[in-house]
Amino acid sequence: MEKTTKLSQNNELDFGFFDAVSNLLSSETERAQEIVKKRFGLLQAEPQTLEKIGQDYKITRERVRQIISDVMRRTAQKKNDPVFKQAEEKIVFTIDNSSGIIEENKMLEELGGGAWREAHAVIFFGVLSDTIRIHEEKGLIKKSWMASADVLEKVKKTGEAAGEIFAKEKDLLRGEEIMENISRRLAQKNVIFSKKQIADYLSVLSNIQKNRFEKWGMASWKEINPKGTRERIYIVLKEKKEPLHFSEIARLIDRYGLSKRKAHPQTVHNELIKDARFILVGRGIYALKEWGYESGTIQEVLADILSKRQKPLTKEEIMAEVMKLRKVKKATVMINLNNPNFFKKVDNRYTIKK
Repeated sequence: MEKTTKLSQNNELDFGFFDAVSNLLSSETERAQEIVKKRFGLLQAEPQTLEKIGQDYKITRERVRQIISDVMRRTAQKKNDPVFKQAEEKIVFTIDNSSGIIEENKMLEELGGGAWREAHAVIFFGVLSDTIRIHEEKGLIKKSWMASADVLEKVKKTGEAAGEIFAKEKDLLRGEEIMENISRRLAQKNVIFSKKQIADYLSVLSNIQKNRFEKWGMASWKEINPKGTRERIYIVLKEKKEPLHFSEIARLIDRYGLSKRKAHPQTVHNELIKDARFILVGRGIYALKEWGYESGTIQEVLADILSKRQKPLTKEEIMAEVMKLRKVKKATVMINLNNPNFFKKVDNRYTIKK
């Protein structure tokens, strides 16, 4: 691989995949070149359908398919051409740097440099190459590129270990945590992978993913892929670990890119009201019920505190308990506590009025 490494480092600036495709197709007729380039999205941002190309040239879609097939067959015979080999080696070098397998979008981002024409040209070589394999398994492995199918077994072992860990933990794990756990579990089976290998294998799995907060879990978990506003609210509150105003929750949904659409504060507020998982703990401020918060008015909270303690409490003791459950002003607590219809004060201590 020494030659490949040198090639990638020295020719990074003077090699373009689109130019390489154009070079290899130069012996074809102008019409054939245009048809192939349109099909692969080399002349426009999106690849065109056989039907659309046929309409452009007033030929049948079957004739378009045949032209493309013939051109690809002839171009594939040029696999020993220096331009073809250089493109192929750059792709293989990138795959090798990712432990032998890389998710297609990441591959195209790295080699395409953000240019759609370059990215589509990379796909052209991926399709033609006998060395490069493109593989996808629904619900298990994202569309990925590799130079050897042997790596799939390693990816699946990593995924199985991760699945066992999440089945036991039933909670999200940070990158370092999941990699260490996977490494230990695999070692028990006499399988040794480096942390980089584990990280690279995890990145191509579709059933195990990380969320916007760099935490890993099962793709089916709401904390990984929230399906609606309520799930996005839940993720934000769980991540911040503190009660938040509904407008702040909306802002954080946008900030963390949890939705393609802008989160509107009023919409967030409406969903908070409807879901029993969220408890109003102050003016517009909500917390998760799983944190120990209970619903109810301040008066009901006071009654519950005094009832559970089964003895009169001082103002300070009551205030401390209320602040664990509500984000309200002390004056609001005192107004409710001094309501003679519900509470009474004896020797500077409060109790429920019988």
